[in-house]
Amino acid sequence: MFATLNIVISLVFVLLLFSLLTSSVVDVIASILSLKAKNLRYTLENMLGDKMDDFIRHPLFRQISYATNRRARLSTYYLPGAVSKETFISILHDLMDAGHMDGLAEKINNLEDSDLKRMMQFMLRQSGGNFPAFKAQMERWYDEVMARNSDWYKRTMKWWVFGVGFVLAAILNADTIQIYQNISVNPATQEMLVSMARDYTADTDTVTGPSLNLSLEQAVEKADSAFNNIEQISSPIGLGWNSAKADRNLPWWLVKLAGLLITAIAVTFGAPFWYDLLKKMLPVAGKEEKKPEVIVPTLIQVAPAPAQETVEEEKPVILKKEIAAEKPTATGKNKPVG
Repeated sequence: MFATLNIVISLVFVLLLFSLLTSSVVDVIASILSLKAKNLRYTLENMLGDKMDDFIRHPLFRQISYATNRRARLSTYYLPGAVSKETFISILHDLMDAGHMDGLAEKINNLEDSDLKRMMQFMLRQSGGNFPAFKAQMERWYDEVMARNSDWYKRTMKWWVFGVGFVLAAILNADTIQIYQNISVNPATQEMLVSMARDYTADTDTVTGPSLNLSLEQAVEKADSAFNNIEQISSPIGLGWNSAKADRNLPWWLVKLAGLLITAIAVTFGAPFWYDLLKKMLPVAGKEEKKPEVIVPTLIQVAPAPAQETVEEEKPVILKKEIAAEKPTATGKNKPVG
């Protein structure tokens, strides 16, 4: 039981480190490609339609873009990763010149026929001609659209994590099946990984998946730290490709492909999942290590009773004379005295 638990803890810890490596590489890619900014642009275009260009050129939005993304000074294509609800509504009100309800209704009617115009007219009817109610409708609109967009983005990033995880697993030969086999036959490796897992959880309060809001410098630093952690365990768990391992026929490659796919699927669960699982398992392993003391009852040696001296019965000594006296005298016939 204890040996099996050590193997499972070791494997979970390896998957945790590999998940952290994958998420950090995704952060680097997201920073280079501005994935979060592209997602925001796509969402705003769907919401604002032909007002999109006016929105991103608004002075308030430009200031936010400059502060978030340095490349925004080069082109309006580079946007910040997110915009707050208050900022969105303030800019849209300004673009609509919505100082009062009558002016707002006129502005909405003058919009080109689009989804934005129909949406604004719908919110205007829902508000019943009340300006604060109309603002509340806009806030609700923003919240619902951004919530759905966030869900869609998370699903998309799952595919990014899976793809990056599979590529890293193929490069490092991080085959879960092979890693399990290497760990299970080596108790020293198990002890090392369990010890590292204890130290890691003691020094780390929480872990996160891809943050997607880091700067390129921060993402690279995070990835470098994750690579260092993997490098420490690469040799004991058998990472890397070894040309000496021959006999690589079709069944071997199928098993290898399955192991790499398992690794890629495992990292999509995210580093927080493996971290929480590891923290739940380590205390159980600690209890297993402390085996209950077996109390051996002390044998009380009873001293043998002192040997009793056997008193031989004194046999009566019968003297020969007494024996002779006891014998009856042989009697014969009296002879006549002559």
